[in-house]
Amino acid sequence: MNIELMKQSLHACKKRAYNRQISKLKEKCFSVSNNLDYIRFSNRKLNCLRWHNNESYSHILKKLDICISLKNSNHDFITEGIFINNSRADVVDLTTGEIYEILCSEEEKDFEEKIKKYPKCFRIVKVKI
Repeated sequence: MNIELMKQSLHACKKRAYNRQISKLKEKCFSVSNNLDYIRFSNRKLNCLRWHNNESYSHILKKLDICISLKNSNHDFITEGIFINNSRADVVDLTTGEIYEILCSEEEKDFEEKIKKYPKCFRIVKVKI
């Protein structure tokens, strides 16, 4: 029997178990999956409504409507979420991995360009007002 090979196998097994345990703890403690890793660290304000001054009133109300619906479903979300690649989404549902993009005055061409920058693991939901 090769002792070194057994040690390497044991080490790899422990590392996999550790990574699995950390992943489970993340989901359990923070109620979010690994989707939070795609959000910029300074932008991780969960379950609060944020908006910009240049957004229209109807855009903000629709965002509020989506947030209330997510909160009632016990989902964790981030509004105006900024990803690591500096792209920004209106509402990011961290529980299901969905991005809600609210189209008020944006054209379809601008929307298509914008979603190309989002991480591929998220599903895009287009919401028209």
